[in-house]
Amino acid sequence: MPHGDDVDLDVSLAIGAAMLADDDAWAVFRPVRDGSGDVVDFEYVYVNAAARDMIGLGDVVGRRLLDLVPEIHDSVVPLYRRVHETGVREVLVVPNVIRDVGGPWEAGWTRIDVRAAGDLVLSHSRDATDEQTNALAAERSEARLRALLVNAGEVISVYTPDGRTLLYQSPSAWRVLGRDGAEAALDNVHPDDRATAEKTLGRVVADGAGAVGELELRLRHADGRWLWVHARGSNFADDPDVGGVVINFWDITERRELAEQLREQALHDPLTGLPNRRYVDAELARALARTARTPGEVGLILCDVDYFKSVNDALGHPAGDELLVQVAQRLRRLVRPSDTVGRLGGDEFIVVCEDLHDAGELTALTARLHDGLRSVYCLDGHDLPVTVTVGASAASSSTTATELLSEADSALYEAKRAGRDGAQVFDERVHRRGRDRAIRQQALRRGVGAGELVLHYQPKIDLRTGMAVAAEALVRWQHPTDGLLLPSDFLPLAEESALIVDVERWVLRTAMCHAARWVPVPPPAQGGPLDRPLPLVNINLSGRHLTHPALLDHLDEALEASGLDPSRVELEITETVLVTDLDAAARILRAVRDRGFGVALDDFGTGYSSLTWLQRLPVDTVKLDRSFIADLLSPEGYAPDILGSVTALAHALGKQVVAEGVERPEQHDYLVGLGCDLAQGYLYGRPTADSPFVLAPGGC
Repeated sequence: MPHGDDVDLDVSLAIGAAMLADDDAWAVFRPVRDGSGDVVDFEYVYVNAAARDMIGLGDVVGRRLLDLVPEIHDSVVPLYRRVHETGVREVLVVPNVIRDVGGPWEAGWTRIDVRAAGDLVLSHSRDATDEQTNALAAERSEARLRALLVNAGEVISVYTPDGRTLLYQSPSAWRVLGRDGAEAALDNVHPDDRATAEKTLGRVVADGAGAVGELELRLRHADGRWLWVHARGSNFADDPDVGGVVINFWDITERRELAEQLREQALHDPLTGLPNRRYVDAELARALARTARTPGEVGLILCDVDYFKSVNDALGHPAGDELLVQVAQRLRRLVRPSDTVGRLGGDEFIVVCEDLHDAGELTALTARLHDGLRSVYCLDGHDLPVTVTVGASAASSSTTATELLSEADSALYEAKRAGRDGAQVFDERVHRRGRDRAIRQQALRRGVGAGELVLHYQPKIDLRTGMAVAAEALVRWQHPTDGLLLPSDFLPLAEESALIVDVERWVLRTAMCHAARWVPVPPPAQGGPLDRPLPLVNINLSGRHLTHPALLDHLDEALEASGLDPSRVELEITETVLVTDLDAAARILRAVRDRGFGVALDDFGTGYSSLTWLQRLPVDTVKLDRSFIADLLSPEGYAPDILGSVTALAHALGKQVVAEGVERPEQHDYLVGLGCDLAQGYLYGRPTADSPFVLAPGGC
């Protein structure tokens, strides 16, 4: 039933029209005009029961909209005004804002359907909360999808079933490639990757629905640079929603660059940037294989920096590193563009030379490298003259990489044996010497086990008393056919391998067993007191044995076998051995002294910074190099001044001084006057197999 007493005909007609949809909430409004006749508001003239239940308002007939809900001034009232003036039906979805004295409505949405009825306006209203929520959710989902497609790292492209014409490309193409694309699938592929891409795409197209293909390739960015992408093509030609070939790709440039960086690090020396051993081995194998198809030979050149360890010790490791960097830079400039320069490690460099036509070409290149590398290098403000030793060889596919490297190494050895600072190309003479050296090493190995080694002893004299107080053990090889060989004939061969450790292990045991029987000369009276100390034995240790992990075990083994007191053993270490790693050598020598052995620094004065080492090294005795003694009486020599300074310094540090190589009485007299403690040389006795001391019974 309508509310209000005076409902005119227009109202009746409007109500009749509204009753056709009486399931909806509806109301009838009359326009309210101001003094100028303009519609400024609307008042209720009728409200059905559904509307009252929906909005929970009381009797509103005769009341104005803006009085009830001022918030709709800018939304609902203008809508009613337009419908009233134009007669055109309109629909509006608005938030629930109408309220009465009972409080606010629940949050939601209302759909208002407004039509004109004469001078009146009819409004149908229904709850649109679910509808609007779903619409907003769909709109948000679509917005999210658009945002994902724009900002995604993956680009999605759809092409016609033949893969030629682009049907769709996701907006992310702008972000990834700096452009969208109307091009064919292969238009922007790098030329080097195009053949592989065509093959993969062709297979996806030809194999039909369900076919898939993947590959990595380069695509051109809008700014001209090349991006690495991982592409995946899928054939959806039978899918009505797609109807074509879908190509997805994403940028993997950063991943590829990182992989390339890691590969470079794995194959290149971090200090010089040159290829490392692994890289060079692969290049050498490839170059040798190539000679099977094309004429020519492959050359291999090894370059060693002479006395590099001395540079490290004298100027420090940073200066040594800088020297290696400068050598690498010079090598790059000296070789041909097609040559490969690498660093094998330490101070050793390698050059692989392809397409050599004859031996003369390798010889000329080897000489050029040697001459170009030996020069003055500026290191940490110091101008340092540096020399190199070079060895080279050449071969074709009939020679393996290992064999070629061995030949070059043999040539390098020959150049070093000749005094360093030289170049040697492998030839028949080098081959013969290398073969002979291998045969001699094998014979020496057999000789150690067959008892062919013997010891000779040279006495050491106390310059104060003139009595023999010690003897140095010197090894000899009684070769079955060549006779008695001196150390210089076979020890360098032994030092090239671990064989030197076997030789010196035998010397330690044998010399200590001999020394255990020594008594002073002349012996004490029968039954009388032993008023002089028992003689010492001096035993030489090589650098390889000094750093061998079993050195202390070998010393303990010799002591146990001989029963000798370790205080009667003095181990001699050459100064040049210590150049390699002074701190490591000092740690080892301290462990040796902790066992009770004495330590002598042999050939003192021939290396770098010798005087400063006396404080750092745990040594008991300093053995002056024989070159000082030989020059002692020369009128233009400086030996007297040097010997005086060294002797005074050594005594100040509590160390004993020994002069070796004494051959003349005048040298003896000078050393006595200098205050030198001990001496040895031909003046007092040559090395012999006979003991310089009386032998007590027993022994091992």
